[in-house]
Amino acid sequence: MNGFGALAPLLIIVGAALVILLLDAFLKKDNKNYLACLSLFFLVVCAVFCLRSWNKNLSYFEGQLRLDNLALFLAFLFLIAVAFVMFIGMKYLTLQNVPGGEFYGLLLLALSGLMIMTSSLNFIVIFLGLEVLSVSSYALAGLKGKDEKSSESAIKYFLMGSFASAFLIFGLALLFGTAHSLEISAVLSSFRANFEGQLLGLVGLGLVIIGFAFKISLVPFHMWTPDVYEGAPTPVTAFFAVGPKAAGFAVLFRILAPYWNEGFKSGRIFDVLWTVAALTMLIGSLIGLRQKNIKRLFAYSSIANAGYMLIAVLAGDGASLIFFLTVYLFMGIGAFGSLIALSKKDREYTDLEDFAGVGFKYPWLGAIFSVFLLSLAGFPPTGGFLAKFYVFVGAVRQDLTSLVIIGVLTSLISAFYYLRIIVYMYMREPERDVDIEIENPALFLVLFLCLYGVLQLGIFPGNVLYVIRQAAASLF
Repeated sequence: MNGFGALAPLLIIVGAALVILLLDAFLKKDNKNYLACLSLFFLVVCAVFCLRSWNKNLSYFEGQLRLDNLALFLAFLFLIAVAFVMFIGMKYLTLQNVPGGEFYGLLLLALSGLMIMTSSLNFIVIFLGLEVLSVSSYALAGLKGKDEKSSESAIKYFLMGSFASAFLIFGLALLFGTAHSLEISAVLSSFRANFEGQLLGLVGLGLVIIGFAFKISLVPFHMWTPDVYEGAPTPVTAFFAVGPKAAGFAVLFRILAPYWNEGFKSGRIFDVLWTVAALTMLIGSLIGLRQKNIKRLFAYSSIANAGYMLIAVLAGDGASLIFFLTVYLFMGIGAFGSLIALSKKDREYTDLEDFAGVGFKYPWLGAIFSVFLLSLAGFPPTGGFLAKFYVFVGAVRQDLTSLVIIGVLTSLISAFYYLRIIVYMYMREPERDVDIEIENPALFLVLFLCLYGVLQLGIFPGNVLYVIRQAAASLF
């Protein structure tokens, strides 16, 4: 159904970003928390519009922008993620001298890019959303201007992202040459009808997948991830771990699910992605064992989790993929929020040695952080266990048993480096004094909500799964 309401959520977010940037430029205030409150107000308004659009299947620009249930559910996830990142960043910005106006404005612009990517079935519109997200992300990574690692991470992210965009554009050109259209459905039709031009189309599709593989940190396009995660401000790292990954996998699923249903599951693209999924899980888990910096460790954890999500894409299991992304939002932001809690003015504690004895010195923080780590490792009764369980069960049903075996083994390997942090917190004597900023109510609220989400999704996931299945069904 065509309606201007399909455009309303996006206009709200873009308008909010412009308002935030203008207020920051003209109202010279040292305390930027009013910008956070205003941004959160716009996020709530956008959520209300999305809620009212459920089951209406609104579209605009002749169907180029479509608010089906999947796009709406992902929009809710993005809104929650950005709200959480803003909350955990409020005190952090002051303590670490990060400019607040740019932080909130760029986050909202990145959010608009995520929403564009996941609400279109046209490759050009998806690419526009990806570029809006990318440009905002490059700037966010370098917000700590006086920090050499932050500047280095922004440059690396920009250079690698530019190469990924070049692959993507070339792939789109080949797809257009094959199908004479960049509608996902039209490209699929060309694969059915034009067997002679299928090789050119497969090359184009492969290049498109490479472009998205960069955003979601699939091997061998993961090289930027550890450096960017380590150098970027920690709230920005939390956003990178959740937002772009969710959007990238949603787009990949929109592109590939129809191909699997049309019988292309035994083709070259599927075989290559099978290998990529196995390598992603193995490299993310094995190299993570050597990491002493927690942010770099979480980067390799993110890479390994991308491999598990790719299994769901290969199995064509949209419900399991969306559930995994939902759980990953809470445990990912919760884990990075716990890192932010272990910080003070001009100092962040990110080395493994810094966590020695933290579990006894700050028992509430140690307990909450431990739950997030156990969820990332896949221990019951957390959401991380059910997320992996549903993905693996769906993959076994699609005869991907060998890939599931690799996933189970790599989960056991990665459990070592998650449990090692807990061992340091409770079984190692501290070698250095760690003092943190206690007065941070916004951060503690997010930690509580993430803790609730991880446990709720692990014990009583029924209601969320019902909504997720409705969202996944809109694909077909």
